[in-house]
Amino acid sequence: MNLHLKEENTNTGKNKKMENILKIEGYELLNQKVYRLLKESIIKGFLEPGTKLLENKIAEEMQVSRTPVREAMQKLVAEGFVKTTPNQTMVVTEVSPEDVKEVLQIRGVLEGLAARIAAKKINRQEIDELENVVTQMSLHVSKENLSSYCQVDDEFHNLILNICGNKWIIQIRDNLGSFIYRFRIKSLSVPGRLKCSLEEHQAIMKSLKKHDSVEADRLKQIHMENTVINILKNVVKEKDRDKNE
Repeated sequence: MNLHLKEENTNTGKNKKMENILKIEGYELLNQKVYRLLKESIIKGFLEPGTKLLENKIAEEMQVSRTPVREAMQKLVAEGFVKTTPNQTMVVTEVSPEDVKEVLQIRGVLEGLAARIAAKKINRQEIDELENVVTQMSLHVSKENLSSYCQVDDEFHNLILNICGNKWIIQIRDNLGSFIYRFRIKSLSVPGRLKCSLEEHQAIMKSLKKHDSVEADRLKQIHMENTVINILKNVVKEKDRDKNE
C-alpha cells in the first residue's frame, strides 16, 4: 500500500502499521475520527516531523471526503501538531529540544500539584492499585521491555491524576502529554534510565502512601526534570550519530 502521507522513502513495514491505524470503524463523527487517527499517527511517530499531509491523499486513504480532513487538520494546527508552510502545505510540526524542555517544565508543575492533592485524598484501594502498577513496572524493567513499561508508566500517572480529580489539571496535562509522547521512548532508551525511572516511581508511591503531599509534589517534579535531561541526552546522541553517517 502506498499511503502518500509521505512523498517518498516510505518503509513497507510502516505502511502496514499505517494501514491498520487509518482504518475508520464504528460510529463517530467523521471529522473527529480523522482528527483522532491523524493525531495518534503523529504522537506514535508513524507520521514523522516534517511529513507533508496532503488533504486529497488522506481523504482517499481514509475513504472520506476532503471536508472532515480539512476540519481535522485545522484542529491539529490549533493544537500545534501540524503547521502551514509559506506555500500553504500542511506538515507535521518539528518539535525542538527547547519545546520539549518547556512543555515538560509545565507538566512537572502540573503533575506535582496533582500528586500534592492526591496525597491528601488517596485511600487504601487506590494505594493498592498504584502498588500493583509499580510491581508491573518492576517486572518490565527486569525484562527490559520498554514498550510495556511505557504503558504501565502511563497508568501510574493517570491513576494519580484521577485520584487528584481536578478536571482542569487533567485536561491541560493530557494535551501536554500528547505533545511530547513521541520523545518518551527516547528518554527511557538512555542507558540506565529505565531502572532510575522505576526508582523514582517507587519513591513517589511511598510519599503518596504516607500522605506526604509536599514530598509527593517534589518527587513528581524531580521525575519530570530527569525526563527532560534524558530526552536532551538522546537528542545529542542522535545528532552525533547523524554527523558520523
